[in-house]
Amino acid sequence: MSERSYKSDALVLYSRNLGEADRLITLLTWEKGKLTAVARGARKIKSKLAAGVDLFTYGHYQFHRGRSLDLLTGQQVREHFAIFRDDVGLYPYALFLTEITDRLISGEEPSPAPCALLLEGWRLLSSTDPPDPALLCRAFELKMMDLAGFCPYLQGCLQCGSPEALLFSARRGGLFCPRCAESDAFRLSAGTVALARRLLEAPLDRVKLLRCSAPQGRELAGMAAAFRRYHLDIGKLRSLQLIKSMNLAP
Repeated sequence: MSERSYKSDALVLYSRNLGEADRLITLLTWEKGKLTAVARGARKIKSKLAAGVDLFTYGHYQFHRGRSLDLLTGQQVREHFAIFRDDVGLYPYALFLTEITDRLISGEEPSPAPCALLLEGWRLLSSTDPPDPALLCRAFELKMMDLAGFCPYLQGCLQCGSPEALLFSARRGGLFCPRCAESDAFRLSAGTVALARRLLEAPLDRVKLLRCSAPQGRELAGMAAAFRRYHLDIGKLRSLQLIKSMNLAP
């Protein structure tokens, strides 16, 4: 293989039409990090690339380096999560996992851990016995934030270390006790704090063993959204707009 060609396992994060017959795709790869490539002719019926350029696809891809964008020259689909496009109840949550990954992970550095986490999230959500999708999203988001190095501090008071920390400040990045909290902090229940810690620390597949009340779910979503907006410059997500419009749990 020439120096201008390379291969990698990858997950399709984004895919849109380009011109009359091409597709522009963003992938998260194990070896090369996140990249955008053009799949020429992928929209043609007989194209050998067509099967591997859809959102929610895991495959092995071959690329050729171009002047501005790399070209997708070959692919072998390993898993195609078509269920997400067919199930309107699952699609917004699968899109959330994908959008959060796309926003948090950047650069051309090897990304084996984020890739493995996203693939596991897709597999869990599409399984015959899936966990609660909203709770899976909270656990996934915390773990992906942690991998990206921008995770809220949940192990006691960020300032003094007191375990009696139930006040969350997005601006200051974590939990605080009543003595150390400032006016911007909002209170979480003890159950929500304990659940958040468990979601961050436990393997993702253990989410199905956890239970979350509706108030706890709203508190977790509010905490994550506040941190996301303040520290990660992540505003509106299409997935969250869909979840809201469909009256699904956030």
